[in-house]
Amino acid sequence: MTTGAERPVEAVPLRTVMLLALAAFLVLLLSGRSVDLLGSPARIGLVIAWVPVAAATWLTARAVIPVAYVALGGLWLRWLELPAGGAGPSDHLAATYEAIDVLVRGGNPYDHVYQLTRPPASPVSQPPGELLVHLPGYLAAGLAGVQFTELVLAGAVMALLIALGVQVGWTAALPALALYAGAPNLVLLTTDGSNDTGAGALLLFAAVALGIALVRQLRNDWILAGAVAALALATKQLALPVGVALAALAVRRAGRAALPYVAALLVTLLLLSLPFLLMGPGTFLAGLLRFIGAHDDIYGWNIWALAQGLGLAPWDAGAAAILSLVVATGVIAVLALLPYRTLAGAVLAGTLGLLAILLTARWTTYAYFGMVAPLALAIPLLAAWQPGSRRADGTA
Repeated sequence: MTTGAERPVEAVPLRTVMLLALAAFLVLLLSGRSVDLLGSPARIGLVIAWVPVAAATWLTARAVIPVAYVALGGLWLRWLELPAGGAGPSDHLAATYEAIDVLVRGGNPYDHVYQLTRPPASPVSQPPGELLVHLPGYLAAGLAGVQFTELVLAGAVMALLIALGVQVGWTAALPALALYAGAPNLVLLTTDGSNDTGAGALLLFAAVALGIALVRQLRNDWILAGAVAALALATKQLALPVGVALAALAVRRAGRAALPYVAALLVTLLLLSLPFLLMGPGTFLAGLLRFIGAHDDIYGWNIWALAQGLGLAPWDAGAAAILSLVVATGVIAVLALLPYRTLAGAVLAGTLGLLAILLTARWTTYAYFGMVAPLALAIPLLAAWQPGSRRADGTA
């Protein structure tokens, strides 16, 4: 009889991984919020379909079967929950629609008094990248098209997870895909009128684009990766920690070869901002900073809500704001200086930095975690890929 230390380490059989992913997706389909946990027709239909899918997966061990079922199931759940007319519980995308509408009519969205926010005239801080990303949806179908853009970007996350699975194998990719596709709260966040699903997708695109540049070391790849990173940064202010980590990794790993990346990032940010700077630099900069202190109350997932829940007295708003500023400044400084070795390490560091900022803020809506989820789920895949790392023989 051999001891645990003497047993050879064996790879997990692919069939086992596929069935585990299908089991995770099934559990998520069976999840609900009501006491009776009654399923919607869509979820019941997917549970019924699970039976032949699981059987076919067991018999054939072909990854295409669970991959197609999980991805299409996740998209279908999101499609069915799209709000009528595009107006979801959150007013964020409604404000984005109004901002784009003001812009295409020749106005300045940063000095506009908004009517579609709840309540009307609430502060709006959509960066210019947010307007650009949702412009095609606006042109195609107005507010409903702006909302549909988030579903498209959720589908893009699934496509990236599948692409990484093709690259590195399904051991990490299939469970990650199942969790992202089926998690009820992530389905909701795609359709609730927030933009964090799209922001998370763009950050994942930025990470993968940088990984490709690190592998191929081509100038055009560096430029594209820098432009994608700039678009992610220009879509959500909270993307900054991950953006800083990616840029620091590029410089650390590639040195002067990463100059096109940095240049493309800065030039793209300037081009996206230039029209609004020309309209009025003061109103533009003030608009971007409106998200700071937009909510003074304690709400959501943070240390202050935890303190209240434990019966402890939280700090007053002023002291808490100072702590948030110190944490955010420290996080950005540390992320810029860390000696990154791998893409997965940089994404992990950026994600941890983002969480540190969110968890020390007084107002942390659950929607923000729609941006964190795809990054966290992709980290094991990026670790398996490890673009830009060096082998023991010194080759890339």
